[in-house]
Amino acid sequence: MKRKNKGKKAVIPAVLALSVVLGGIALPTANAHAAETTVLFEAEGLSKHAVVKAFLQSKVADSGARSAATTGEQFKIISEQADPATNTYHVRTVEQYNGIPIYGSGQSVALDAENNVYASFGDVTQKLARAIIPTEPVLSKEEAVEIAKEGVESEIGEVKGYDGIDSELTIYKHEGKYYLTYLVKASTSIPAPGYFHYFVDALTGDVVESFNSVHEADLPSVSPVNSRGLDVTGTMHSFPAVKDMASGTSYLYGAAASGGNVVDVHTFSAKRLGETPFLLLSALFGYTGQEVTTKTSFFADPAAVSAHVNSIKVNNYYQTMHKRNSLDGNGMKLVSTVHIGEKWNNAAWNGKQMLYGDGDGVQFSSLAGGLDVAGHEMTHGVISKTANMTYQDESGAINESIADIFGALAEMHASGSASAPEWEMGEDIFTPNIPGDGGLRSLSDPTKTKLSTAYLPSGHYPDHYNDRYLGTLDKGGVHINSSINNKAAYLISEGGEHYGITVTGITRQKTEKIYYRALTKYLTPSSGFKEMRQAAIQSARDLYPDRSGQPSAETKAVIAAYDSVGVPAE
Repeated sequence: MKRKNKGKKAVIPAVLALSVVLGGIALPTANAHAAETTVLFEAEGLSKHAVVKAFLQSKVADSGARSAATTGEQFKIISEQADPATNTYHVRTVEQYNGIPIYGSGQSVALDAENNVYASFGDVTQKLARAIIPTEPVLSKEEAVEIAKEGVESEIGEVKGYDGIDSELTIYKHEGKYYLTYLVKASTSIPAPGYFHYFVDALTGDVVESFNSVHEADLPSVSPVNSRGLDVTGTMHSFPAVKDMASGTSYLYGAAASGGNVVDVHTFSAKRLGETPFLLLSALFGYTGQEVTTKTSFFADPAAVSAHVNSIKVNNYYQTMHKRNSLDGNGMKLVSTVHIGEKWNNAAWNGKQMLYGDGDGVQFSSLAGGLDVAGHEMTHGVISKTANMTYQDESGAINESIADIFGALAEMHASGSASAPEWEMGEDIFTPNIPGDGGLRSLSDPTKTKLSTAYLPSGHYPDHYNDRYLGTLDKGGVHINSSINNKAAYLISEGGEHYGITVTGITRQKTEKIYYRALTKYLTPSSGFKEMRQAAIQSARDLYPDRSGQPSAETKAVIAAYDSVGVPAE
């Protein structure tokens, strides 16, 4: 069968890569009182589920589509969470067609104590019931996986072992047409790291679109031990590991306790590209790489020590500041692999784990040495388990920005509350022979970081929405335009004047609470800059309510920050 690839490839900078219609949102006006939040849809005695579906169906403007959707078939509830702190209830949905989910769709709906809808995020597809979309596949799931594997290996060479392959039937809209596809997600480490997404036409076998978004074991009889090791900066650390008492071998695998929870942390080495043999403990989670071992209590691999310790620190940040039990909120194991590739100048989240290259020693040192880099990549894991923003154009830029913001916040948290604010990304691992060069990206002043003029004539990252990159490279500028939202977050935290607008900072502790709530409660797969602004404002109102009809200082800071970077309210 002849297959053609209908998608176009985009050039993506190899710098902290992810290593992922009509409608919209209605929000209270700026001077609304939190206790008297605008009601968008009244419950009228309906259950929470019924209210959510009825409200979303009311957003479908076409009468024919609405009548076809009155049973709730267009919207499927995929998660729900009560928030006792604000006495609110938050529901996430996905759109579907005859029971098949529509890729990139999603809504979040917030209910007050009386089950009335007070906020809603996410586009609602119009005229879906009038669409004619095939729903019976011709290909099997196994055939689609083989087609995707052919595509992956045509890109990176033979893959002897995939870290993981997932496949699901989904409706994919491409160039104005709906396709019935299998979405195949393939994670790889060797011969190259990747988190490949293939949309395989379930009728013809054609590849409609593809992209690389690089984003219980049975151990031997072991006992927990406390081990030591030097990281890539030469700093000594103590950390949990395990030891096989029979052989005397210790493994870089331990249980990290934080916030009353325990999360397993496991670090491997890919041994660069030259070596394919590996130790297969039953604890090897399917990821290509070898166990990092020692016969003493000292681990002598600085990159592995750095990755292991940084994973623990980032997890501690999420546990302590946000009461989040690991990346998925349910205690998932934290897996890292170091020594990926030969002098690979990147780090990535491949949908399953963190991957770190050693750098070439000129542009980058070992990327495992950057705590903010670990925070960035691990936050991609958090994003995939919450808002799951599509890795393209504006939603992709917000995805990357959220990873930058929490990467920086995790690093500052590890340094202590009394430490000076540090809003640069990757400064510890970028151009190791040029001290004080500012790192990969600056959240405090994006324009001071150079950018190829192939993207923007200015030669630097944008700090205003009017200056954003509008081309097709870098998946529509996901790493480039992220700097606009980064600047807004910096201003909310630290304050300052930007394009003639003064923002009064509210501290990073309040800022991180606002952005975490926006990510986990309001942002959806299609959220762009406008939705990011709205979600941040709503989160500020939730946490710091308006008083006497006037927005709180925290809400004012959010509004001013997004005004200053030019993100429109509507």
